[in-house]
Amino acid sequence: MSNRLPTACLLLTLLLSHAGRAEDELKNPYAGDVAAAGEGKKLFLETGCYACHGHEAEGAVGPDLTDDEWIFQPTDSMIFNTITRGRRGTVMAPFGDQLKPDEIWKIVEFLREKNRQRQAN
Repeated sequence: MSNRLPTACLLLTLLLSHAGRAEDELKNPYAGDVAAAGEGKKLFLETGCYACHGHEAEGAVGPDLTDDEWIFQPTDSMIFNTITRGRRGTVMAPFGDQLKPDEIWKIVEFLREKNRQRQAN
């Protein structure tokens, strides 16, 4: 029985460490796709994201989504999950029940494109 405890602890550690990396493994299939960014902007507006984040995602009631001044370092995966699940303790509602994953990825690409444009200026 004493051999089972270290094995169980090792298994639990592996499972927990893998679960933490699942978000990092998500990759935007539209990364660098300018057409997808255009579709993402349309979805951003149609979904009503502009009500909190402004028409160009540069902030209003909600934060600016085009800069690098985030509480957490924004990865594509983190942005995708925030749009999908919302953010607990804030007014950011989940949109995973309203948007398909590929639509969310296009919104992510719109935000990334806006960030690239901002950095170029």
